Amino acid sequence: WNINWDTQSIDSSRSPQNIFIDPGMHIPAAKSTEVAIKANLNSGLNIGTASRPLYSLDSIHGYNKKTGETKDENDTGTTQFYTTSKNAIDVTEKGVDCASLFNASGQGLNLREGQGIWVSYADAKYETNKAGLSAFDANNHINQTVAFWGDENQKTKLSIVLNGVKIENDSIKSIDEAVNYINTFTVANDSRPGTGVKAVKNKDGSGIEFVNDNSNGTTDNMKNIDLTVNQDNTAGEIWTATWNTQGDNKDSFTFESKKEGDKTLWTATKTSEQGGTLKVTEGGETNKKVITAHKYIYSSSAQDLPPMYNPDGGDSYKPGTNGNPNPTFNDPASQNYYNAVIKGSLLNTDQRTFHSTEDLRELLQRDARYGVDYDGSGSFAAADVNEGVKVVVNDSGAFSITNPNESSKSPALVTGGQGSLDFTAHNMNFNITSYTDSLGKVSTNDAFTKIFKGLDGVFPAGNQVKQSELLKLSSFSAGLEIYDSLGSKHTLEVQFVKQSTTQDGGNEWQMIIRVPEPAEINTTGEGPSNIVVGTARFNNDGSLSSYSPRTLNFSPNNGAAPNQQIKLSFGTSGANDGLVSSNSASALTSQATDGYPSGNLKPDAIRVDDKGNILGEFTNGKTFAVAKMAMASVANNSGLEEIGGNLFKVTANSGNIVVGEAGTGGRGDMKT
Repeated sequence: WNINWDTQSIDSSRSPQNIFIDPGMHIPAAKSTEVAIKANLNSGLNIGTASRPLYSLDSIHGYNKKTGETKDENDTGTTQFYTTSKNAIDVTEKGVDCASLFNASGQGLNLREGQGIWVSYADAKYETNKAGLSAFDANNHINQTVAFWGDENQKTKLSIVLNGVKIENDSIKSIDEAVNYINTFTVANDSRPGTGVKAVKNKDGSGIEFVNDNSNGTTDNMKNIDLTVNQDNTAGEIWTATWNTQGDNKDSFTFESKKEGDKTLWTATKTSEQGGTLKVTEGGETNKKVITAHKYIYSSSAQDLPPMYNPDGGDSYKPGTNGNPNPTFNDPASQNYYNAVIKGSLLNTDQRTFHSTEDLRELLQRDARYGVDYDGSGSFAAADVNEGVKVVVNDSGAFSITNPNESSKSPALVTGGQGSLDFTAHNMNFNITSYTDSLGKVSTNDAFTKIFKGLDGVFPAGNQVKQSELLKLSSFSAGLEIYDSLGSKHTLEVQFVKQSTTQDGGNEWQMIIRVPEPAEINTTGEGPSNIVVGTARFNNDGSLSSYSPRTLNFSPNNGAAPNQQIKLSFGTSGANDGLVSSNSASALTSQATDGYPSGNLKPDAIRVDDKGNILGEFTNGKTFAVAKMAMASVANNSGLEEIGGNLFKVTANSGNIVVGEAGTGGRGDMKT
């Protein structure tokens, strides 16, 4: 039987004919209709060099500065692209699950639910006696109304709560004693927690300056400054010192505390004489909080950040004009949130929850701008805004921060009729530490913390740039060969990038499928025409759960037939027959396609197999059965008549011959 080239098949049900093999036999090209692969994608915590940098992110949430499009970086169904300076197409503005991150050496950070970091943007500082009352001077023998810390003849009582630690001493004889005693609580011991706060006396000795650089501890009580002055505190309060010139106490002072109720000189900003007595007239609250550090906690669930006006641009930003130089709002949602922020809604110790790299980037930027008490007043004011700070993820995969020495203006009327506010830059001082909860149920993630330790240190307003260590994503690429109707070969590049760990412990990968231009595979009109983005999900046993797309519409745009449908055979759901994801190196095991270019028969490359197929090898590397030898059988072999020369003749006793394929119907195989 000879091959029918129209169907590229051999029909053994037809009557056998003489075998004819044309020595100039030519086979036409066949376009690919299917491409199959077997590969492993490394699900482990050590990927080595099988990686790509973290996707870049600009400083505007929900907007792409490169393309000018309003896009959600955290939308898994949308992938944004831009054309690089080398005219290549790259993915940009893609937030990914932070649990899928690796360091520059390819070691997994293994970030888990509830783990995170502390980020301190500046030292927390608070100074008592901002009202400026003088310190008691024992050498000045006159009546004095002063900030008094005690002496040998008159002890005072120190009674405060600092970062949740109660500090009491009723035998304070000087400000130095008070400072030293407070500092015994800075570091934790076996019996009590520490405050993380150091105390020094101010320049004139009238008050104490508290400083927390937030470099110690991993729990809330060691961060920031939370100061409560108890009602029974008398140290450092308003006292009168009367110089005695007569009587038994001649040439000595008599002291009398003038503290009024729960008002305290520690937090007062103004005092005045009332009825001959010095009293606190402004400030004097019993509690002050100076917040310069925030905790950022990972969640395996997607987060939805509220829209935010951003002076860097975006859909919620509308720049000023010559007639109205101040920027304005474009949408009510961002206006409402910005108004709340300007009133201090971010100056709190609530945990910041992030899931994606974009969540973390945006939260860091918002806090640097609006969530830090830079002036140490213990409350939020426009003077604390540092709106020029920008946090981005650069093309190398690092979180990068700039703190330009620039002023800015808020949109008009943001504070209910006050008009536009002017903001100036602030010097910063970063300190990154691990996070854990006070109960110790959440462990520190030192690998994740180390990534951001590169931000540590002084960061003055100016042209300096700080950046974290490089972050990587697990990535693997495979080049698959396909053929068009003319037999031209094209490379279908498939890049797999790990995006997240699923709730059941499996993992999800992004598939970026591209073909060299001018070929096209994207017919949606969204994004580049030569790129399609899909996903591959795996079960927690490493087997394939699902993948998409399953077919491609390929147009080579080189004169070959357009709209070539190619099936992607990447595996069966629940099986290990295609893509798998296990803790071993990413590798392509095999690939196959049914297409091929045209070719001519090699005359010296003919052979016969044991089934009678006459196989011809062609110049395109393909081997086809160009013909098949038939084999006959009879009902009774011994009834055949031997006529010599290895020939036999059918007789009535043998029965008629029945023609069929070797190895079927009781026929033997062929020995060639």
